[in-house]
Amino acid sequence: MLRVIARGGVASTCADAAALWYDLDTPSEAEEAEVEAALGVDVPTPAEREAFEESARFYEEGGALYLTATLLGRREEGRFISGAVTFILVKQKLVTVRQISPRAFEVGERRASARVGSAQSGADVFFALIEGAAERLADLLAEATNNANQVSRRIFDEDKEPDLRSVLRDLGAIGAFESLAHDSLSSLQRLLAYARLAGSRHGLDEARLKALERDVGELERIAEALQPRLSFLQDATLGLINAAQTNVLKALSLATIAFVPPTLIASIFGMNFEAMSWFQHDWGPWVGFALMLAAPATLFGIAKWRGWF
Repeated sequence: MLRVIARGGVASTCADAAALWYDLDTPSEAEEAEVEAALGVDVPTPAEREAFEESARFYEEGGALYLTATLLGRREEGRFISGAVTFILVKQKLVTVRQISPRAFEVGERRASARVGSAQSGADVFFALIEGAAERLADLLAEATNNANQVSRRIFDEDKEPDLRSVLRDLGAIGAFESLAHDSLSSLQRLLAYARLAGSRHGLDEARLKALERDVGELERIAEALQPRLSFLQDATLGLINAAQTNVLKALSLATIAFVPPTLIASIFGMNFEAMSWFQHDWGPWVGFALMLAAPATLFGIAKWRGWF
């Protein structure tokens, strides 16, 4: 889909001289060709956008500046995904190429609309999108931190037993997001570092880039600090699972102590060997019953004395 935004945040066409932003969302070949013909740029292919090497993500070509970052988007079912988004600054206009839907690109909704609506150049739109992406990541990291705090309280709540399977699933979801967020912030750091070197030739304000780079760096440190905390909570959850399994084994051991010795004694009494004639006396069954009670009681006493349970 091709979307063209002019000054004031209004929809436009490729032929409009006032157009500032050409947004290619999972574009067709015809849409790519239309933008290439209008601006004289070479739209990167999906494989080129997904490359990790610096030379493929950040470069200048034909008077245009190409910058690619990994941003977060959502699938229809609400799970986070990440994908490469390419920003092309050329002739005071901005071209974005993507296959995901970051929140910052939702013009007409929330803060992104005001920022893009006040833009006077492609550089202004670029800053609006990058700042929106950084703020969105900050909000999501704050939400992830709060979720981690809630999970921590569930794990260490002494009043009730936590659902440890649910806890592990929640920790896995937070950890998956943290990994995606860290990758996105790292790619934004690389993008902003390169933009500071080449941005002055394309209308990008260096002071604004430095401020953004500082903010993104702080967010990256927050994401890094969250990772060991999640590892600690996961280890604590697995420790509780092991403790629960140990309690089950203790219960099985108690059942063994209670039933195996009497079963053994009953089996001996049922052998009916001629040499065991005292089993045939009137007092024989009572001796068997006494042994059946005494054996587990003795084992229970030994286990309690040794502190096995």
